[in-house]
Amino acid sequence: MTAAAPSMTVVLVAATLAQVASAMGIAIFPVLAPQLAAMLGVDASMVGYQISILFGAALLASSAVGTIVLRWGACRSMQWSCWLAAAGMAVALAGQLWLMPLAGAFIGASNALAAAGAAHLLFRFGMPQNRNLVYSIKQAGVPLGWAAIALIAPWLTLTFSWRAPMVLVLIYSAACALWLGQFRAVWDDDRDPGAAAKTGVFTGMQVLWRYPTLRYMSIAAFFFSFVQLCLGSFTVNLLVQEVGYSLVAAGVMLSLVQVSGMCGRMMFGWLADRAGNAISVLLITNLLAGVCCALTLLLPVGWPVALLTVFYIVFGLVAYGWNGIMHAQVARLSPQGMVSVTTGGMMMWVFAGILAGPSLFATAYRITGSYVSTYGGVALVALTGAVVVWVARRSVMAQAAGS
Repeated sequence: MTAAAPSMTVVLVAATLAQVASAMGIAIFPVLAPQLAAMLGVDASMVGYQISILFGAALLASSAVGTIVLRWGACRSMQWSCWLAAAGMAVALAGQLWLMPLAGAFIGASNALAAAGAAHLLFRFGMPQNRNLVYSIKQAGVPLGWAAIALIAPWLTLTFSWRAPMVLVLIYSAACALWLGQFRAVWDDDRDPGAAAKTGVFTGMQVLWRYPTLRYMSIAAFFFSFVQLCLGSFTVNLLVQEVGYSLVAAGVMLSLVQVSGMCGRMMFGWLADRAGNAISVLLITNLLAGVCCALTLLLPVGWPVALLTVFYIVFGLVAYGWNGIMHAQVARLSPQGMVSVTTGGMMMWVFAGILAGPSLFATAYRITGSYVSTYGGVALVALTGAVVVWVARRSVMAQAAGS
């Protein structure tokens, strides 16, 4: 088969579809937490530890993905990402508690490879004037994957079994991997077989630390991802156990969070390109996410369905809106030829936040016995992230004044 030309549109579609595959693999666990917990004989809050295992693997993989992209190519990396997502579902289908961490490890590595490979291709073939929007569209694949699982998985589980949505994700991921193969000859023509000798495991982190703005933004990404994953991982449990929603109704609400998050990424990406001040946009979204965390304390008083729906739509918009802008800014500020490496370094901070977030949330829940009270504490995490972004903004202003 003749390789396709390096069309930016096709690259963006491919990057987004690969992102959807890994996102669906992640979303399976929190969305089906009540059923999986009952089947495995554990408490549903234990999903926080499974998510942390998953992203712990992603963090470790992020230290190497930059070198993998440079050595074997970005398209090949996205292919491997899809195969790993399929492998994770195959392992989880066994229904054994001791195998769930292995399933999480496969899916975590899938997520890291998808992000680094896509960042390399989008920077290579994209245009600077719409970079924030392009990266945000790609990152919209994450909430799109979550929304699809939140909407479809509960119905498939109740109609067939908990294995049905996992089979669906497995088939989708394998199909994406096969489809991506046709583009490798053209998209990976810049791969460097000697890359492993030029970069190390922590090269990405070292590069980030040499540039103040990159350093502060990567640290801020830790707090942003902390808040985002707490929203995605525990919304269903909160609505089912403390607000009285059914599993299907809670799944629909989570799907609205993910859809609004997808729209928020594109909306804020477009706004960052138009305003020409991406870091200020990040500051605003994070402050609003903190407000939403604090308002969660009021949910058990019996909000009308319409009001609760609006609340979660806004929460999804602001808690998810940061990601594409962050990726675009790291790519823009990266040294030449090092986009995948610095993206891997930044993703280590992102995955560290995701690793800490659900685990600490689950621990806090065990202490307080209340999901809404724990979300109130997450507001402080969002505020800390806003402070770090403000420091990054001052760094940019200082550099501009000195140039």
